[in-house]
Amino acid sequence: MLGIKAEQARKGYDVLGNIAIIDAEPKAAKAAAGLILSTHKNITTVLRKVGAVSGKYRKRKYAYVLGKRNYVARYTENGSTFIFDVRTAFFSSRLAYERKRICSLVGEQERVFVMFAGVGPFAIEIAKSHRQSRVVALELNRAAFGYLAKNISLNKTSNVVPILGDALSPPKEYEGFASRIIMPHPSDSLRFFKAALRISGPQCSIHLYLFTEDGGASAERELASTAASMGFSLEVTSKRTVRTYSTKISEIVIDMKVRK
Repeated sequence: MLGIKAEQARKGYDVLGNIAIIDAEPKAAKAAAGLILSTHKNITTVLRKVGAVSGKYRKRKYAYVLGKRNYVARYTENGSTFIFDVRTAFFSSRLAYERKRICSLVGEQERVFVMFAGVGPFAIEIAKSHRQSRVVALELNRAAFGYLAKNISLNKTSNVVPILGDALSPPKEYEGFASRIIMPHPSDSLRFFKAALRISGPQCSIHLYLFTEDGGASAERELASTAASMGFSLEVTSKRTVRTYSTKISEIVIDMKVRK
């Protein structure tokens, strides 16, 4: 019979295709992992979170718990498949709804620029649903970029252009390029907003994710001020809570339109 700790642990885990990632203490984790493996035949590996996401590549350490000793996930979402090593590339299954939502907002023949593209979920899902659109995926982490290239091939999305580089200084050839920009880096997105405006066309939709304690009010003021300093007007079209991060902090997304 499962103990109380195992019962608690089994309630909190993320499934990335063949890998389940649990947030539990070592003693509780093994019992919960056994339950997960016995009830989900598609899951072959259970890992445990060790510490928080950190560093410029947003990586997290994981400890092997039970099942096949493996760290490479094969995950399917909204009709697209992604392969990646959970230790070297950031990926959040909790943004699945957001990726579907943004994808539904994209029109045909748009020019989409995804900053912090990771292994490609935003870029590939958009490109797959909008074959006439051009999608640029910029990623700094070489390991994630390698999986981004593999996933573009795996999903047959030749309309995605992968670029290895820093979002603070995107390639000059893309200045004024975008009709839509996606900024899924909630811990540091405001710092990259000027770079996003350089990519922006005369009219552009921007989706900016951030952690906030005040619902985004102070961020909106900062964004409007930055936009004005670069000759843009800014209109917030919607704002929604993506998830609760802690008792005080939430991750939100601000959807906006900027015009030159």
